[in-house]
Amino acid sequence: MALETSFRRLTFLPGFVQTGNGEPRKAHWLGDKRKQSTTPGQDQKQGGPGDPSPKRTERRGYRDLASITLGEVQDAYLHFESQLVPSPAEGWIARNYFCQLPLKRAGHDRPPLVFGRVKTVFPSDGHVQNVEEMELFFPRPDGPPDVLHLIDDDLSRQRPAQTYCVGVKLHLSEEEMADFRASENIFIEKGFAPLYENGYLDLLNLNDQLSLPWLHVIGSQWCAAIPDSVQPEVREQLRNLVRRGQVMLNYHPRRHALIYVSLNEELDFSYGFSEHYLVAPQNTDQTLRKLEESFDEIFLGDMG
Repeated sequence: MALETSFRRLTFLPGFVQTGNGEPRKAHWLGDKRKQSTTPGQDQKQGGPGDPSPKRTERRGYRDLASITLGEVQDAYLHFESQLVPSPAEGWIARNYFCQLPLKRAGHDRPPLVFGRVKTVFPSDGHVQNVEEMELFFPRPDGPPDVLHLIDDDLSRQRPAQTYCVGVKLHLSEEEMADFRASENIFIEKGFAPLYENGYLDLLNLNDQLSLPWLHVIGSQWCAAIPDSVQPEVREQLRNLVRRGQVMLNYHPRRHALIYVSLNEELDFSYGFSEHYLVAPQNTDQTLRKLEESFDEIFLGDMG
């Protein structure tokens, strides 16, 4: 029984980011609300004796680059490493792309590089050498990401920058793959890299892997083509992925309606009656929208 796997090389370049009179009012603080002072005018103290967390300073809502440690950068990268696919053009920067950027050293305060996900960039997209200004989400293990503000003078041009898309595992039939290949540039433009899989052995062997993509799209036609002898194993593995918190969408276009059952039916998921129920996009646009929403929810939460 042969494993038919297709990881297409991505060669597409997108065509392209206080107080008033009388009784004092509560002061408004930018940034993490959990760090707010409870008394108006009270100084915020972070990183003092007994506080194991690195000092976090803010300017206009941005985290100071000098407060970031190299260990934090490494931990953030390793957390997302298994999700990342090199961008289609080396050093390409766009909104929602992940990137690892070398920094100019300012004394010994700054780390040699930062890692994060692009929030905004000017110009809107292009090669890192052309970036004039950008905002970067920097992941934290104990809450939502911080925002870093980088300008051209912060970036070192002496060392290469690494940029990445988020990999999406697509278990599809050849016919279903054709739908996504026609829309591949749009996925890449939005920061997602399709990873095609036509066989099922890879899915069954996931328990032997140390890491796996968080985003999965399962085609109803692909599922129907699995031999009856291994259908129970495949269904149980899909249920396990859902229980483990993996994002799973069931690609079920209208042409499948009278031919193939949905993945919810295959897995005995029922809306309102089972713990899990899968979203079933009918086209690639809906699929991309749900992938964006799902990954944003994960990323903007925390790394736990």
